[in-house]
Amino acid sequence: MNNYTCFFSAVLLSLASPFPLMSAELEVRQDGAGDTISVFRKGEKKSILTQVAKPDFRPYLHPIVAPDGKGVLTEYSPGHHKHQTGLYWGFTRVNGRDYFHHPGGDYWRRVSAKVLKPKGSSVQWQTIYEMLDAKGEPQLVESQVWSMEEQEGEYVLDLSWSALAKTDITIGKYNYGGLFLRMPWKKGVDGRVFNSSRQANSRAEGQRSVWVDVGIKVPGREDRAHIAIFDHPRNPGFPMAWRVDNQLGVGPASSRNGDWKIGKGRKAAFRHRLLVYTGKLNDAELTGKWSKYSGHGYASVLWGLAQQEGRKAVSLAPFDALKKMKVQDGFKVNVFAAEPMITQPMAFCWDSRGRMWVAENRDYESRGRGFSNSGDSRILILEDTDSDGMLDSRKVFLEGVAFPAAIAVGFDGLWLGAPPNLLYVPDRNGDDKADVDDIEVRLAGWGIRDRHETLNSFHWGPDGWLYGCQGFATPSRVGKPAGKGKIYRHKDPFPRNTEFEGKPVDINGGVWRYHPLKDRFEVVAHGFSNPWGIDYDAKGQLFISACVIPHLWHVIPGGIYHRQGGRHFNPYVYSDIKTITNHRHRSAHGGARVYLSDAFPEKYKNRIFMANIHEHAVLTDILEPKGSGFVGHHGDDFLLANDPRWIGFSVEIGPDGGVYILDWHDGDICGKAVLNKDTGRVYRLMP
Repeated sequence: MNNYTCFFSAVLLSLASPFPLMSAELEVRQDGAGDTISVFRKGEKKSILTQVAKPDFRPYLHPIVAPDGKGVLTEYSPGHHKHQTGLYWGFTRVNGRDYFHHPGGDYWRRVSAKVLKPKGSSVQWQTIYEMLDAKGEPQLVESQVWSMEEQEGEYVLDLSWSALAKTDITIGKYNYGGLFLRMPWKKGVDGRVFNSSRQANSRAEGQRSVWVDVGIKVPGREDRAHIAIFDHPRNPGFPMAWRVDNQLGVGPASSRNGDWKIGKGRKAAFRHRLLVYTGKLNDAELTGKWSKYSGHGYASVLWGLAQQEGRKAVSLAPFDALKKMKVQDGFKVNVFAAEPMITQPMAFCWDSRGRMWVAENRDYESRGRGFSNSGDSRILILEDTDSDGMLDSRKVFLEGVAFPAAIAVGFDGLWLGAPPNLLYVPDRNGDDKADVDDIEVRLAGWGIRDRHETLNSFHWGPDGWLYGCQGFATPSRVGKPAGKGKIYRHKDPFPRNTEFEGKPVDINGGVWRYHPLKDRFEVVAHGFSNPWGIDYDAKGQLFISACVIPHLWHVIPGGIYHRQGGRHFNPYVYSDIKTITNHRHRSAHGGARVYLSDAFPEKYKNRIFMANIHEHAVLTDILEPKGSGFVGHHGDDFLLANDPRWIGFSVEIGPDGGVYILDWHDGDICGKAVLNKDTGRVYRLMP
């Protein structure tokens, strides 16, 4: 039970349409009885929005006309929900009394309705209503202050909603109640609800998100008209869970997670923003507008939300988790490997014999601590000897090297990223056992400040170089160590300083490469955030996926790219290269792999597959050449795990053409802690 008092707010409704292009002067006119307050463009006779404010009926907005004049975007008292009245506010359980389903005079009594600012680029009005108890006495006095402007064909409505308690108030737990929007709906209508977490229609019901968009092709239109509602960080329960009904009615529901109270004489308040526009939804643009409105970064909100979801979720066994997964039609998913056979898998790759190698990083503790305390990290060789798509053979190749973070097989051995080192671990006699006495420290100086932003995602390029990524939050000074270097094992402290043979190279975010024969290290591109996942397409173009910042990047050698934070090494950089994606997913992508096999249908050829931690999904983007670069369009949501503890962050294309996903699997999905050290899975996707 929560106690919410003294919250103060303001809601903005901002709307996006290409018409008209100029800001409009507006006028507000109130009828003689004060029952309606209507907004007009200056010099026009038809209103574009009407506030209905009758003495004995709940206040509501209807109609709201599309900014281009084509269609009405609200609906009054439809047959499927007669109590729904355009855009309105109504709680469902106020000391047991239902104001959501009862808009009439036994529940509502107008105190006043007046225009506050009648003319200009912005106009404003207010309604004040008493919410009556069963005896006709007020128990809440509600105020709605609306402001409206129009900019470049977009309406901007600001609402400040507040309520003064005339007695002690309990607003009871219920699935809906508060601000609610009813757009015109009928069976078979072209419409969709979509939220900031990219959940659509029924998948968005009951989900927490910072905004929800409703788009419907209303009568009189050839495209959809939209109204998007924004939540605000000051609102109780932010980000709130949302009601999405079967007729695409939506609203944030502050009571969804439990009762809350307003003490007698105290106020409660909310703020929201609604964006009303026509045409196509651009979720990246919408998220940018939400961030500007709220003053908060979207990624940080997602981190907090995803962490809460993961910690609250029930841990599922591998085959139980499999039952919850949803894949694209014509495909299936199966468990290839799982605990107890593998645990805490941080990286995997294939060898030329069709075997999977897995790095178990059991030394990982959290982002800020841990290096060699566990002492039982391993490199495994897994094999599907009967080709049924499931592991049936496991060998331990190497044990005891601290913090294995990245692997690649080649040149009769294993290339192992284990900060501070890049190691070559030979197996010259091919017995699947590391020649431990002959391990070579090829490079040293990799940092570990942020444990999930160290060197990662090893990949052999078509030029024969070994490529990898490095996160911006872990500064590294990399070079050939003086002498033989040191291999770190159980309880060894992480080195404070490294002696080099020659001058080392600085990297604090970027893509790098190493030549195994020439013993050369180079930074391919600087910047990014926490890039995790790298691959080439069929023509040798290089792509990576990244976390926090936009997720998809076309990497050009020598490029200096957008950074999540910090400064570029080059002080003369006046701009940097931006993302190629034209859309957004939830944060935390990993494991980019371009699909070049022919096992999947032709439409998947050259698509880039990525895991997404916060969406608990495998996503695809379509790479379209454009000019000297590419544009990344959203493809299929290929797999939805429907499991808040699913932590897919690495992807590999198997020798059978299947897509393999590594799942760290834990209740803390952001790496701040390890809640279950004995979990880890690999899933296989095939037609």
